[in-house]
Amino acid sequence: MQDMSAYALDGRTAIVTGSGSGIGRGTALEMANAGAHIVVAELQQDAADETAAMIRALGRRALVVATDVTSVESVENMVAAAVHEFGGVDILVNNVGGLGPKPKKTTITELEIDEWESLLRLNLTSQFICCKAFITLLLRSDRRGVIVNIASLAALVPYETSVVYGAAKAGVVSMTQTLAAEYGKRGVRVNCIAPGHVRTPIPEALYQGREELRAAQNRIIPVGRWCEPEELGRLAVFLASDASSYVTGQTIVASGGMTYFLTKVH
Repeated sequence: MQDMSAYALDGRTAIVTGSGSGIGRGTALEMANAGAHIVVAELQQDAADETAAMIRALGRRALVVATDVTSVESVENMVAAAVHEFGGVDILVNNVGGLGPKPKKTTITELEIDEWESLLRLNLTSQFICCKAFITLLLRSDRRGVIVNIASLAALVPYETSVVYGAAKAGVVSMTQTLAAEYGKRGVRVNCIAPGHVRTPIPEALYQGREELRAAQNRIIPVGRWCEPEELGRLAVFLASDASSYVTGQTIVASGGMTYFLTKVH
């Protein structure tokens, strides 16, 4: 029988930011399925506790830490709590992002500077803060480690009226490449996932009652449907595991083939 141990995360600890729902929860559960213990770094306490219960039901340990990833102090406290609980951390999944508490699409002429800066902090600066804290921890403890950043298809193709979101996610792709180049010889791998449409609570709410629009979206996706969070989670498991030990600095697009369509349209 073929040895599949390279795909496992047995005995490793993973921080998954924003793991109370959506992509974060799907990733946390898939990593737990693969053998990892999980730090649920999440501001929403009820959602975090729910994810933690699911992880424990899989026979893995879970630590819930209320974390504001836009705050240096909060992230550093979260990492310290993870080390205290598990003795170290092996994997960081930077998942937090979005269009803010009141999602809207805005042209550059309508976009205010405070909105620009707020969304950059949520989508790009937050990942910088988490990467810095995690890499600092690895270097101090002389450990190897893996970072999986979550960007967006918007980093690679134009999304009209989403200039700041696309710019921030493009920054995540660039940061991924730079950190991979800088820290590869120190045993740190850094990769990125760029999802297309994913069935998470925010877009589900936005498409509520708009079935014709959802159907139109499905028609332009070659596989004919949106992605499920656990599908991205399984990709993150691969990138975090030894099965991808020679992969770093890469951005993996998970769009159901939509990238090709968008490049042709634009």
